[in-house]
Amino acid sequence: MERINKNSFTPPFYQLATILEKKILLGELKAGESLPSENELSREYELSRTTVRKCLSLLAERGLISTQQGKGTFVSRPLLDRAEFLMEEFHAHMTNRGKEPGCRLINVQFLKQLPEFAVKLGMKANQGILYYCRLLLADNEPIAVEHKYMLYSKGRPILENELQYKAFSEVVMIHTDILPVRSQAILTAESAGEFDAKLLNVAQGEPVLKLQQALYDDDNQPIGVGVFYYRGDRYSLVSDKQPLKGER
Repeated sequence: MERINKNSFTPPFYQLATILEKKILLGELKAGESLPSENELSREYELSRTTVRKCLSLLAERGLISTQQGKGTFVSRPLLDRAEFLMEEFHAHMTNRGKEPGCRLINVQFLKQLPEFAVKLGMKANQGILYYCRLLLADNEPIAVEHKYMLYSKGRPILENELQYKAFSEVVMIHTDILPVRSQAILTAESAGEFDAKLLNVAQGEPVLKLQQALYDDDNQPIGVGVFYYRGDRYSLVSDKQPLKGER
C-alpha cells in the first residue's frame, strides 16, 4: 500500500487524492463501487478526518467520485469526451526509457507584468511574478525548454535547486499560500522561435510541440502558468482514453 509522506512539500490530502485517483483509473476502484468511509481512510492512511474530507472534495471536483446523501461516496465513471495528457515526471520518464535525465536552469527573473497568454488565461499580477526557464536533457541532449510564471512574495527566499529540480506545482506550493488543485494543458504544434531553437539545438522554424499549462486554485483562478516546447523529432505525447478495467 502506498503511504503518505509527511515530510513532503505536497500536502497529505493531495497525496491521498493522487493515490485514490490512480486506483480509480487503474480499475482497482470500479465505477459504482463505494469508497471506504472517512473514518476508514483516516485510519488506513493515518490522517485526520479533515484531511480526508479535503481529499474527497478534490476528487469530487475532478468528477471522479460523487456523494449520495445517506448512502455514501461512490466512484463515478470518467468522461471519455476529452483528451487528457498525463505527464510523468521528466526524470522518471527518461529513466524508464533508459536515458540519463538532466536539467539546466537558464534564467530567473522577477517581473512586474505577465505575458499576454497568461493574462488571456485570467491570471492577475496583483503581486510579484517569478519567471524561470529550464532546459531538460536526455543523455545530455536538449529535449525541451520550459518557461514558467507564478505569483511570488518577495519576502520568501528562492533556492536554485528548487527551481531546477522540483515540479512546477511543488514550487508554487512552496512559495505561495495558495494550493493548486487543478491543472489544464493545451497541446499545439508550432515552429521554434530563435531563443528556444538555440537552446534545443535545432534550426529556427523547426516543428516543436507546444504545451501550455495553467495551475488553478480552489476558486478556479490561475496561480501559475507555463509554456513548454518539446523537440518534435525527439518527443511525443500520447492521450490514451479507455473504459475503466472491468467496465465496457
